[in-house]
Amino acid sequence: MIRGSCLCGAVAFSIGGELTPIQLCHATRCRKATGGAYAPELLAPMKSLHWLRGADRVAIYQAPLLCEPPPYRRAFCSICGSPLPVEISGTPYVLVNPGVLDDDPGSRPLRHAFVAQKASWHELGDDLPRFSHRPPPPAGPGGPT
Repeated sequence: MIRGSCLCGAVAFSIGGELTPIQLCHATRCRKATGGAYAPELLAPMKSLHWLRGADRVAIYQAPLLCEPPPYRRAFCSICGSPLPVEISGTPYVLVNPGVLDDDPGSRPLRHAFVAQKASWHELGDDLPRFSHRPPPPAGPGGPT
């Protein structure tokens, strides 16, 4: 079981099961949602997400659909704004930004996604695979990526 929480501590959760490797997403929406050069993201089984406290403090933002489903959704603490796990519509997974995890998820970065949209001021300094747009979807936690 891996624990996570928001900056102010009002929301806490746990996730069980296998997690995917971490994808570093450079899409404009992901950068704006995190305020960083990219959004580190991993998937966890939705059924394994348990809110330990503060579920009533979780807010959801859903952006207008740009091209194709699923819609872009982000969950965050309504007090401090920390990103929180959010259900990916039409899948059995939640998306988690690993920076809010209190424990080591055991997974590491796998690849860069949407590099064509990367911040002009950010240089990629590793040898991870790079995808200019959306990479092939992973099979999910425990499956091939």
